[in-house]
Amino acid sequence: MPLPESLAGHRPPAVSVTVTDSLGPKSSAEWTRLVGGGKHSPSDGDVAQLPAWARLRGTVGFTARYVLVHSGPDLVAGAQLLERRLPLLGRVGYLPYGPVVADGFSGRTSVTAALADALTDLARTRLRMLFVQPPPGGEAISAALLDSGFRRSTADVAPGRSLRLDLRQDSAELRAGLSKRLRTWTNRWSSRGVSVRIGTDADLDLLATLVADTGEHQGFAPVSASYLRTLVHELGRDAVLFVGELDGTPVASALFTRCGGTLKLRFAGMNRSDEVGHANVPAAVQWHAIGWAKQAGLRWFDFGGISAEAAELLALGAGRGELRGVDRFKASFGGQLHHCPPAVELISSRLLRAGYDLSRRWPAGRRAIELAKSALRTGRTR
Repeated sequence: MPLPESLAGHRPPAVSVTVTDSLGPKSSAEWTRLVGGGKHSPSDGDVAQLPAWARLRGTVGFTARYVLVHSGPDLVAGAQLLERRLPLLGRVGYLPYGPVVADGFSGRTSVTAALADALTDLARTRLRMLFVQPPPGGEAISAALLDSGFRRSTADVAPGRSLRLDLRQDSAELRAGLSKRLRTWTNRWSSRGVSVRIGTDADLDLLATLVADTGEHQGFAPVSASYLRTLVHELGRDAVLFVGELDGTPVASALFTRCGGTLKLRFAGMNRSDEVGHANVPAAVQWHAIGWAKQAGLRWFDFGGISAEAAELLALGAGRGELRGVDRFKASFGGQLHHCPPAVELISSRLLRAGYDLSRRWPAGRRAIELAKSALRTGRTR
């Protein structure tokens, strides 16, 4: 089938922009294909731009708004914003890993300008605050939004730094990238009673419990089993669960999402007993997932967000042994440091912006900001 002219290098028609809070079946299918299921989808798209993700976030109080850009009859770009009202702040929106632009589209400059205009208008007229984390390759939209009155954001409402493995490497190269300790363990797990299997719906209560235990240890907010069940139901085959067992008992689990050519870690947890740690079961889960993603023909394996401190150390050439905690664990698999384009924000009210900036100077204010960020991530306002 020949490409539409707007995707085939010909001069594209003028673009048109539609802003809506409701997608019909046809528009929803077109948007889903653009984000992660079509020939012109970005290879490292994210499920956070899928309508299925909006339905998931709807269970914790969010609504979706769409900016759709057409070139002639073809949907060539767009954005899915997630919004909710927060105490004291009003209606707040965030745009995780968007906007999305079709690969191969020849009119990217006009599309970028149209997206920036539409997002700026939404931020100034319908929202009190809008946070945008552009996707990989979205440097132009960051620049256009900065030119339109946005500013750099440190809110970190969507992780902008991660470690990624290039799955085009052969298995021997992937194994060579492991830390010395992990390379040894790849030959020992079986004899130590460690096995990994694909999880089912019956394992989601286990995952929720393990994530909650890990969250209490590491200081992040847990999610409910019902939320995880909705995630798996909405994403279907694009949600993949792995369960690690020790002597037949499930003790570690990790849930990944698949979009375009990327498998990304979303949630992980482990039984914190000494036996599980000594047998390195969580690492076995990750290694098994890497092999699964490679066999599935995916391009990237993404370990999820890492801290700003770890990213800075790695950018300066530090070894993975200099990292701490979960960052060190993720780095032990040999991934490359990956940065999304700069996140940006627009706070429409000068008074609110001044209060937001001042609040970061005091512990109570920083705590309030962290609660707001937690609400955006988990939907919980307490």
